[in-house]
Amino acid sequence: METIFRTLTGGPGDEETYCLAGEIIRAGGLVAFPTETVYGLGGNGLSASSSAKIYAAKGRPSDNPLILHIADIAELEPLVQEIPAAAKRLADAFWPGPMTLIFRKSSIVPDETTGGLDTVAVRMPSHPAAQAFIRAAGVPIAAPSANLSGRPSTTTAAHVREDLDGRIDMILDGGPSDIGLESTIIDLTGDVPVILRPGFIGRERLEKLLGEVDLDKTVLTKPTEDLRPKAPGMKYRHYAPKAEVTIVEGEGTPETVLAEAVRAVKEGKKTGIICSSETAPLYEEAAEKLREEGLSLRVFRAGSRHAPETVARRLFDLLRQLDAEGIETVWSEAFDEGELGMAIMNRLRKAAGYRILQAAPAEQKKEEKRMIAIGCDHGGYALKQEILQHLAKRGLETKDFGCYSEASCDYPVYAKAVAKAVAAGEAEKGILICGTGIGMSLAANKVRGIRAAAVSDCFTAEATRQHNDANVLCMGARTLGPGLALKIVDIFLDTPFSGDERHVRRIAQIED
Repeated sequence: METIFRTLTGGPGDEETYCLAGEIIRAGGLVAFPTETVYGLGGNGLSASSSAKIYAAKGRPSDNPLILHIADIAELEPLVQEIPAAAKRLADAFWPGPMTLIFRKSSIVPDETTGGLDTVAVRMPSHPAAQAFIRAAGVPIAAPSANLSGRPSTTTAAHVREDLDGRIDMILDGGPSDIGLESTIIDLTGDVPVILRPGFIGRERLEKLLGEVDLDKTVLTKPTEDLRPKAPGMKYRHYAPKAEVTIVEGEGTPETVLAEAVRAVKEGKKTGIICSSETAPLYEEAAEKLREEGLSLRVFRAGSRHAPETVARRLFDLLRQLDAEGIETVWSEAFDEGELGMAIMNRLRKAAGYRILQAAPAEQKKEEKRMIAIGCDHGGYALKQEILQHLAKRGLETKDFGCYSEASCDYPVYAKAVAKAVAAGEAEKGILICGTGIGMSLAANKVRGIRAAAVSDCFTAEATRQHNDANVLCMGARTLGPGLALKIVDIFLDTPFSGDERHVRRIAQIED
């Protein structure tokens, strides 16, 4: 079979493409299409033979039910026996969007679409291309994720082509998926709504709307072999790369991940680490040292813990990248922060085959070190000496990265040395001094994970900590007297980050 590949532009020229896609569906063919969650593999949801083709193209077990996709709320009623009040509230709040609801099915929905169940899963996607495609088809679209069964879900048309080229009739390229994780699935056939698969819409939001909402035990634990799945993703191994993935959880996660990964590298295995952008500098420094020994360790940044949506959006692409690079063994941090954490970890645990290692507690938390890294150029040497004395009186441990005299020198060397120590977690914060502080800040900010701020007054010292979570203070010896400089140092070191959502979001945008 030759697969037709069409790129959508969002303009009037797409109408011909949607018409062709609709014709393929009505003729019993299969079309991969974009949604806001992941790409879907669509067929006529009211045709038993079309559903059978979907299972065959994916290599999907036939008891794993498909989701029906609609473009208008009026299309729901013919598919179900009844629409509970809870479903109406959920649809009003979250449709169109990344939420699938499970109902008792009507007689027009074939058993082949529902995996033999008497229930049916229905979703109304918000992606404009998905809606246009469904309308052009004129029938509900049965669609699982557009990937070979067991492999990571597809978030780009290139992923779909990699898995399904030659196995389906058409692929619609609508660009990368915005969310990157499949929809939240909620079973409404019992007395209490039950989350069968977590997604972008989390339990907290659902409970605010509905009251009590239960969580199916398979969300967090490995399903039993005799489970009959009521929704996609409940029973079978999903999202799995070819590499052996192990998740590390617990207080000493970074230390344990690094130790296990280095051990695997030295055993000759092609090894990778999946981590947050916050801890990546620690692993990247270790990878650089291994490279000097002729060894290779790949570090994959999943996204920021301050913005879990960046992890969600990147996860499946990253799992596919592991295969593309031939990685054999992977050690991954856990990502359970925020409302999205449950959904991310549900996918990651399945990708790992529920292989989880509890980290040994770190001997000493980084926050307890209170180690301050300090550096300067020739113009900041005298002020640096006064700051060192001041910090010693405060009982703070310091590490002086130079320079060590007023002889002319190149400031970037010292700026980057301090920045790398902070980024690697060897020091809690850094202090840099040159003539104005500007050159040092520019050099330090070249190091990943560093937010260096050039500060010349007390207000700015406090604000950059509260709003930017700045971790390196840069000052100008030519613009500040020692008295003001020491006040700025104290404020910078003693002011906590506010943690406000807007500041967390903006920091994540800086580091993305």
